[in-house]
Order: sequence, then C-alpha cells, then structure tokens
Amino acid sequence: MPIKEYIKLYRLAKSRNKSEKDYFDFEKFQAGMVIGSLKRKNIRLKAAKVLDIGSGRGGYSNALNKNGAYVVSLDIDPGRSLNNKNFVNADASRLPFKQSSFDIVFCSSVIEHLKDPKSMLLEIKRILKKNGVCYLSFPPFWSPVGAHQFKPFHYFGEKTAIRLARKFYKVRSHSSYHDEHGRLYIMTIRRAKKLLKESGLKIIGVSTRHFPINFAKVPFFNEFFTWHIEFLAQR
Repeated sequence: MPIKEYIKLYRLAKSRNKSEKDYFDFEKFQAGMVIGSLKRKNIRLKAAKVLDIGSGRGGYSNALNKNGAYVVSLDIDPGRSLNNKNFVNADASRLPFKQSSFDIVFCSSVIEHLKDPKSMLLEIKRILKKNGVCYLSFPPFWSPVGAHQFKPFHYFGEKTAIRLARKFYKVRSHSSYHDEHGRLYIMTIRRAKKLLKESGLKIIGVSTRHFPINFAKVPFFNEFFTWHIEFLAQR
C-alpha cells in the first residue's frame, strides 16, 4: 500500500470519533482497502448477497454496495440504521435469517465484543451458502491496539488500564473493559482459530490487514505484532 494511503488512514483514525460522519469516512476508507484485498484473493462481490455483521456507521456496507454486492446490514444498536440500507436490528448470536441465505458474511471488529463468540460463528456457518465465505477480522488483544481505546494500558492489567484510560483518554468505564462498542473480551489469534474450527468453518486464508508483512502466520509473535488479523473461512 502506498505511503500516502497509510497517512490518510492515520488521519482518518485520529479524527474518527469527532462525529458520525468522521467514523463513517474511516470505515469506508478501510473498507475500500479490504475490498481491494478480497478481489486480489478472487472473492467475487458483484451480485453476491452479503451480510455485514456489526455494520456500525455503515461505511463498510456502503463500500460493499458500491462494488456490486447486495448488502444486508446488521447491528445490535438500532441507531446504526442511519447510513445503512436494508438494516436489520438483531443480535449476531441469533441471526434472523434462513439457512444458506448469504454468499459472504463480513464481520469486522465484532468477535472481541461477544461473551459467547462461538454462537455467532455457528450462526454464520448456518446462514452461509455451500462454499460461502466469511471474512472475520479483529485486533488481537495482545497487540499494541488490541484493547481499543484502552491501548496500550491493557498490558498492565484491567484495573490499571481502566484507571489510566480514564485519566488520559477520558474513558467513562467504571468496571471491567468497556469501549465504544460495549464489553471487550480477550480475543487472540489462537483462540479465534480454535473457535472457527470448532464451528465447522474451514480457514482458507490468514493475513494482516493493511500491512505488507504478514505477521499473522508467525507463531507466538503474531499475537503481539499483528495489529489487525483477517481470517477467510469457508462453509
């Protein structure tokens, strides 16, 4: 990826919490890079029926739509419908769709917020068509950005992280890890691999998002140097 793209990504990330539009632009820009990567991996979006789980402000759904996909946006927060066409307010662990309904499931930065992530993965397998693909990504907890807005204080333990985040970032959380999306759980690359396999999804690709070096495949060090991991899994 060209240096100017990294600079733009940094600027958008820095200003993403200023407004709904800023966060939408941040999501949309990232989505463009992810979609480019998916196309290089021969993942066909045109005319595909895609479920965007945890659609947030709608940036990913918007970009997927513009690339020819028919997108259903799903989020547990009903207020996220503003920029999302075909919006469904539902829990990712109980998807309100029939078996074999989607060609692709897109799930970015959601799994680390679920108490029972395996339930979501089982649901993803259920609603995927035969040979359908799931794109699953998240920041591994032990990476520098793994605790979201508690970073990098999570290395000192939960209580200290919360106290320091309150002081330096004005985070309002009073007990246990919480961030802008809700509860935050420890999700690692190793655990995600195990859960995907237990759910009956076949891992067909593992990569590091937006980075030329794929630390995701380096044992042990991957948990610390992979800022955002991407899994491609097939039903």
